[in-house]
Amino acid sequence: MNNLTVTEYKNIRVLTTQQIAEAYGTDTKIISKNFSRNKGRYIEGKHFICLEGEEKRGFINRRQIDDGSKNAKTLYLWTEKGAFLHAKSLNTDKAWEVYDRLVDEYFEKGSRKPMTIAEQIQLLAQGNQDHEERIEKLENTMTIDYGQQKYISDLVSKVVIEVLGGKKSNAYDEIGKKVFAECNRDVKTYFDVNARNNIPKLRYQEAVEYIKEWTPCTNTKMMIRDCNAQMTM
Repeated sequence: MNNLTVTEYKNIRVLTTQQIAEAYGTDTKIISKNFSRNKGRYIEGKHFICLEGEEKRGFINRRQIDDGSKNAKTLYLWTEKGAFLHAKSLNTDKAWEVYDRLVDEYFEKGSRKPMTIAEQIQLLAQGNQDHEERIEKLENTMTIDYGQQKYISDLVSKVVIEVLGGKKSNAYDEIGKKVFAECNRDVKTYFDVNARNNIPKLRYQEAVEYIKEWTPCTNTKMMIRDCNAQMTM
């Protein structure tokens, strides 16, 4: 992780398939198979960037990439959201741990710094034609208040406990923390925030509906089923 080479495409931090595989402790064949199996969930431009022909050759040569990509017809570059889907497909502790670190130590460092208070005031003071548009943008950066944060926290607990089969279930005792972590990761990724409390205020109701409809991935569902089956035997 600490020696991960920064790869950028048009000022967006991305990862090659080789980088994803090495970071998550797997190989490129598994990454490619998971992508092919779940291709319908991946959206070009959102989860990955596809380079071919001269653009691919130029990109590889400029960055001196030497991982076999030169011989491939297509070079896939994975965004932060794409890295999340690969972690979800693998669903291993290592993949989730590395994904969290990638967000904090790799992708976040390449993102734009938030405006300072002085910069926001300066924007509000401008009397040009985009005045109202900029005010709206500032409003969109407001995050949910304490009461809304508490409601979302309680709602996450309620939904996850129900998914686990209740507080007295085997699944709650054995994998409760894992399922809570999965729910929180999904919420943060969907709303593109680094913490639940940073959900935009304007998207509060959307967050409530998302959490109410949330379900874990298939592998986690099977783990819950197996844990609770032991309890009934």
